[in-house]
Amino acid sequence: MVVTRKHKQICAGCDSPMVERTKEHFWPRWLINRTNTASTAVKISKDKSVNPLTLTVPLCKMCNSDFGRELEAPVSQIFIDLESGNGISDYEAELLVRWLWKFEGLAWILHNPDGRYTDRSNLRDRVLKPIDGIRSRLTLAIALAETIDPGFGDAPMGIDSISKDNAIYVAGVFSRVAIMVLLRNFENVLPGQFSTYHFLQSDSPERSQKLFFPKTSFPYCRTAIGVTRQIALQLSMAHELYVHQGSSNG
Repeated sequence: MVVTRKHKQICAGCDSPMVERTKEHFWPRWLINRTNTASTAVKISKDKSVNPLTLTVPLCKMCNSDFGRELEAPVSQIFIDLESGNGISDYEAELLVRWLWKFEGLAWILHNPDGRYTDRSNLRDRVLKPIDGIRSRLTLAIALAETIDPGFGDAPMGIDSISKDNAIYVAGVFSRVAIMVLLRNFENVLPGQFSTYHFLQSDSPERSQKLFFPKTSFPYCRTAIGVTRQIALQLSMAHELYVHQGSSNG
C-alpha cells in the first residue's frame, strides 16, 4: 500500500516536488525486525490492518536518506540501550522526541495526504532540527515492560495517541518500551509507572552523558499497552484543547 500524496509528486518530508521519488516505510524496518511483525497484520485505523512491510509514504531521496541516518539508525541503538537498562543521554532523549514526531507526522500525513504537518514548518524541518524553541516545556516519559506476553508471537508496535491539530503529544508502545512526549503542563496526569525526564539546556556539557534510566514497571507488554492507551486518550484531548484555546501547536 502506497500513500498517494498530490499524485505522489510532493515529498511528505520537505513538501517539495520530487526529482527522485522513494518510498519510506511507515514502520521502520529495524522496528519491524525488533518486534517480529514482518508477517503480522497491524492496525492503521479502527477498521483496517496491513502488513507493516507494505505501508509506505512518498519521500524524496534526500529526506529518506536523512531520516534514516539522523533518526532511524541512532534510535534503533537507543532502543537497545533502553531495553538493556543502560539508560540514555539528553541528546538521545531529544532524538527520541524527534523520532516520535516523525512517526506521528507520517501517521498524520497517512490520514491527511494533502495536508501540512504544522503551520510553522514541514515535517523534515520539524524532526531534523533541534528542539531548542520548546525544550524547556517538554517532558519525555518512558516505562519499560519486563517481557513480551507469552504466546503473542510478536511485540507491540504502534501509536496510541490521537492528533488532529496538536503536533506535540505522541504516545505509543514499541517492543518493551512505553513512551510519550508531552507538555510539562500535563505531567501531573501521568500514571506512576512512567519515569519522566526534563531536558538540559542545549549547550550543557552533560548532554552526552547517560542521565535517564527509566524504571521497569510493567510485568508484561499487554499491561503497558492498556495503561498507555487509557492515558493517551485523556492526554490527547488535553493537548488538542490546549491548541484550540490559542496556544502554540509546536
